[in-house]
Amino acid sequence: MDRSTVCSAEARDHDVNEMMGSCVKCTGAVHSSDQACQAMGQIFHTKCFTCCFCNKQLKGKPFYYFSGSVFCEEDYFFSSVKQLTEVCTSCGYLISDTVIQALGKSFHPDCFHCVICKEKLEGQPFNVDTQQKMYCVKDYRRFVAHTCEACGLLILPTEGSNEIVRAVFMGRNYHVACYEDKSNI
Repeated sequence: MDRSTVCSAEARDHDVNEMMGSCVKCTGAVHSSDQACQAMGQIFHTKCFTCCFCNKQLKGKPFYYFSGSVFCEEDYFFSSVKQLTEVCTSCGYLISDTVIQALGKSFHPDCFHCVICKEKLEGQPFNVDTQQKMYCVKDYRRFVAHTCEACGLLILPTEGSNEIVRAVFMGRNYHVACYEDKSNI
């Protein structure tokens, strides 16, 4: 879903017989700027650029593009179409372009970032704490990861796993293997 308000043809001096291009919707020739509408980087006849719900012409008016269809502002906001859109878990605004799905939630690409350094996490490995806050690997290790009392190393997910498994005994953290070794002594 993209909200756009640009739907105007540039007023150019075109000969009536000179073609401006083909209408994306009907594929007919567009010969003059008074019958043209440019939207989403494409040319339409003014009569062809309409709301898919009510057929209102949209030249010069706000419109929304969602799932391959164009809607006038009224039909977008007052029909069930808006209910199909994603809302960003981080900022609470509608997501009108790329949706990042992580942890069963939806994010804008700019909102999907480390809570400490704000580095974008799209396509990057990341860690999550018990409150579901997201961290880049570097900041997770610096600020969140526990240190094993037995070996002194950070307790991190094992190779190929997304979960951290640790043993906690009397308020102290251990790798499971370190705790098992310690209990055998």
